[in-house]
Amino acid sequence: MRATARRKIERRCRQLHMTRILIFGAGGVGCLYGFILDQAGASVTAVCRTNYEVVKENGITIRSKIFGRQHYHPTAVRNVDEAVQHGPFDFILVCSKAFPGTAEMIRNAVTPKQTAIVLAQNGIGVEEDYAKLYPDNAIISGVVYLPVTQVELGIIEHGPLERFEIGLYPPGTASKGHCEQLSDLFKAGGGSAPVFDDVQPRKWIKVAVNAAWNPTTALTLCDDANYLRSSPRAEEMIRKIMREVGVVATAAGYPNVITDEVIERDIQRPIDRIKTGGKEPSMLTDVREGRALEVEAIVGNTLRIGEKHGVVTPFLEMLYVLAKGRSYALAPDDRWKPIARHD
Repeated sequence: MRATARRKIERRCRQLHMTRILIFGAGGVGCLYGFILDQAGASVTAVCRTNYEVVKENGITIRSKIFGRQHYHPTAVRNVDEAVQHGPFDFILVCSKAFPGTAEMIRNAVTPKQTAIVLAQNGIGVEEDYAKLYPDNAIISGVVYLPVTQVELGIIEHGPLERFEIGLYPPGTASKGHCEQLSDLFKAGGGSAPVFDDVQPRKWIKVAVNAAWNPTTALTLCDDANYLRSSPRAEEMIRKIMREVGVVATAAGYPNVITDEVIERDIQRPIDRIKTGGKEPSMLTDVREGRALEVEAIVGNTLRIGEKHGVVTPFLEMLYVLAKGRSYALAPDDRWKPIARHD
């Protein structure tokens, strides 16, 4: 190997090992990505909520079909203000649910021009708030394929898939250096984070899947396989919802993304699970745990993009209204009134 090439590799390795990363949202996704980045030699700080005491004392245990049984110990903090002393951060991975107002919550940890903000979140259009609040920072949007659950505080179970598709937002607005550095970190830690010139088509495919399956299972209280067993019309309804998302994507400038081939490939997975056992989408898990649902990022934003472009979306509108009602019942505000009882 030539000396200049060797020096370049050595310099790149030093850069990776000096990288400081903040994980905002230390649930299943955040804990697993924290592990991969820790394996790459980065300094990992994690904002924890309910699992703070456990992670601070004992670290995080990973039980993975890919990585085996692993353990690591990130720097655990209770909030972003506590995290600041461990910065400045090169990357902030936002792994929390995409609820309104989340972008503001990381403000104190963002260093202008230095910190790249990485969105490991479901939904479409979730980048806009971050781009407005942090115009001097690179925004990296990602598509998460990671069957992972925090089964106990600080204990993560992970299935046989790990892929984090990333790209700049908006596409082509800056150098891809931050994306490439993050991709290198994932690779060094045993993970996969391919870089796309435009990741939005990948996000449209994921949101079509999520918009069809998440609210449907949350409202019916059926996992995907049992939902398909429930009615002879169930399977076709999923197709209709995904096709409707495809019409919105086309109007937004991404035609031929959600094709019949894409739809059939997705629906075949739960069809195969009819013979074995179903999968519980995240909204159904949230209903069972009594948590508010990610309705706006997944269904609401898709619906509003359609309205902006004059697309009529009756299936999405129905799912949105019903899922918002389910979420409101789970997490009511001060407008909620008990049922009037008359003697």
